Amino acid sequence: MTKEKKRILIIYDYFTPAFKAGGPIQSITNMVRLLGERHEFFVLARNVDLDGTLLDVEKDKWVDFEGKAEVFYASDENTGYAGVSRLLKEVRPDIAYINGLFSLFATVSPLIFNAWHSKKRRKMIIAPRGMFQEGALALKAAKKKYFLMVVKPFMNAGNVVWHATDEQEKKDIKREIGEKAEITVAGNVPAVTQESVMPDFEGEALKLVTIALVARKKNHLALLKLLKDYEGERKIIYDIYGPVKDADYWQECEKIIKKMPENVEVNYKGAVEPVKVVEILAGYHCYVLPTFGENFGHSIYEALAAGLPVMISDKTPWQNLEEKGAGWVFDLNEEGDFVRVLEELLNCSSDDLKNRGENAKKLAEVYLLEAGLEERYGELF
Repeated sequence: MTKEKKRILIIYDYFTPAFKAGGPIQSITNMVRLLGERHEFFVLARNVDLDGTLLDVEKDKWVDFEGKAEVFYASDENTGYAGVSRLLKEVRPDIAYINGLFSLFATVSPLIFNAWHSKKRRKMIIAPRGMFQEGALALKAAKKKYFLMVVKPFMNAGNVVWHATDEQEKKDIKREIGEKAEITVAGNVPAVTQESVMPDFEGEALKLVTIALVARKKNHLALLKLLKDYEGERKIIYDIYGPVKDADYWQECEKIIKKMPENVEVNYKGAVEPVKVVEILAGYHCYVLPTFGENFGHSIYEALAAGLPVMISDKTPWQNLEEKGAGWVFDLNEEGDFVRVLEELLNCSSDDLKNRGENAKKLAEVYLLEAGLEERYGELF
């Protein structure tokens, strides 16, 4: 007997072809691609990208997405409570899936609608996407504290459940919402690409890359400060890709970049479309992300899957990389630990990096095999 498809409405500010908001867009896009045959998906998003750029899409109407979902790209006139409420009534979802936390459009309006139009058979799922991490809450802390104080009563409605992507996020949700919160753990769905361009680990200069939002949380500054004081002989090239989300933070970065020694070259390469990431990664020796916190780290996974060793902080789910021969994890709170792993990387031969790259690729493959994504999302939905 065929199981009846559930009507699932995903609500988030951004959806493909938007890409500048990074991981959360990839998470829901990949989820729809994975489960689009099992359920009837609808996506409600705004018709802009993170920086306000208008998307080349049909706005204010339902349009097909790869045969897996119907997407409504809302213009400003449909992003207030009246518009969100009307579309919720129109779709009549069995499940409303709220992606993220701090949005009037995608969080507050659906939760208020749920409070005023309670329906026993409708489930509300909230996916914080790492926004409850202590490092994330510490940024703009007062504003976030006030927002949560106002919104938490709506989050405690009887039909609200939570989607955590790992056990740490489950703990974060319980810390913020309470021990009684109903939580299902289902890992992030990464992009699975058939494209394979193995990195070339030759070359005299050490080539480092970060592909991520240019925002304080990503902590590019930690590496830039290290490079400013670099006194080694080998040249280092560090390329930064990603849209600037925080202009003040980027100005701080630029001030440090201007103070680099002669044998360090730092370049800002701008935003990059997801389809170009694999090809770009192939031109480097190591992916670096000194982040203050990731609940998954799509860019880390993509680097591993592309066969590139990674050097990351200890604030992500990707741990014990040195033991696995796939890269390095350094302790953000231990002075000198970042320097230690950078020196190890500088001393690696091209053959050593190639071996680490092969291990990185295997690690990404193991994640997909062991995550049990379809089964986990079956439990969630």
